Amino acid sequence: MKKEFAVVAALIKKEDRFLLAQRNKEDKYADLWEFPGGKVEEGESREEAVAREIKEELDLDIEVQGFLRAFEDESPVLKIKVFLYLCRALEGKPSAQDCQDFGFFTLLDCQRLELAPVDKKIIDWLQKKYFKL
Repeated sequence: MKKEFAVVAALIKKEDRFLLAQRNKEDKYADLWEFPGGKVEEGESREEAVAREIKEELDLDIEVQGFLRAFEDESPVLKIKVFLYLCRALEGKPSAQDCQDFGFFTLLDCQRLELAPVDKKIIDWLQKKYFKL
């Protein structure tokens, strides 16, 4: 039976750039870039999960502004659904806590990065539906 799970991700924009994090070497999809986020814990809302995950991963406090869209990716053994939320960074600057690296990238920059599979779909959607966030 195929394992299925849902995760949350943050779309944090700074001018024309988006915040991406590079996965740790021991993670599935090691070294690939992604919109930061992670699993929803028991008893937690998706909005609470995305705020907690960004704090843990990047030591950044955010305001969750709203749900944008869900994206799915599937392999022979795994099905993942990513709930993408528009977020705004509050005080402070990000620092790599539970990721190798991070950065703010334009959509053009993102095309040159090695992205996790579902994050490629998010970038494609952003390029097609680009609007001022």
